[in-house]
Amino acid sequence: METYSLTEEKCRVRRELKETAVGLSERYVAEASRAVCERVLQSREFQEAAVVFGYLSFHKEISVDAVLEAALRLGKMVAVPWIISRTEMKAARLVSLENLPLDRYGIRTAPEPVELISPEALELILVPGAGFSEMGGRMGRGAGFYDRFLEETKGFRLGVTCDKLLRKNIPTETHDQTMDALVTETKWIRCAGA
Repeated sequence: METYSLTEEKCRVRRELKETAVGLSERYVAEASRAVCERVLQSREFQEAAVVFGYLSFHKEISVDAVLEAALRLGKMVAVPWIISRTEMKAARLVSLENLPLDRYGIRTAPEPVELISPEALELILVPGAGFSEMGGRMGRGAGFYDRFLEETKGFRLGVTCDKLLRKNIPTETHDQTMDALVTETKWIRCAGA
């Protein structure tokens, strides 16, 4: 039996998850996104949060645009990632999902000038990832943006994914940030220890 170092195992799992994601149909992603957003909108965590941090989906990520639109309509403060370097992001206030510019990675972002929001102010944090474990482990895309960012937050961390990118186990290291709960198109999972 082959043994892998943790770094090799993370690379192997990330590659496997990426291959799975590439194979998802646009229809599946759209339907899963709709169902995920409905679950989030019905949650107590969303309803009670005054400040919601989300993300602007890219490629075949589950879209949370409907959650962000609803939050704006309800008068909640909404923030999204603002990339400031190759390893760091901040929370930038979003006031509309219309006419958003693309950042250096081709991802929609808040228009300048941005109003930064303190990470401590975020009450509900919607977190994307390459994949998640049912225990709340998260596999990012490898740059560490979210792990560094989440260290500064105190809000409820909700991993957003689809059933096909959910795993029993995800290899993690001590710096890898965990989720309080996960949401997919069919499940809301409270993570152990959260």
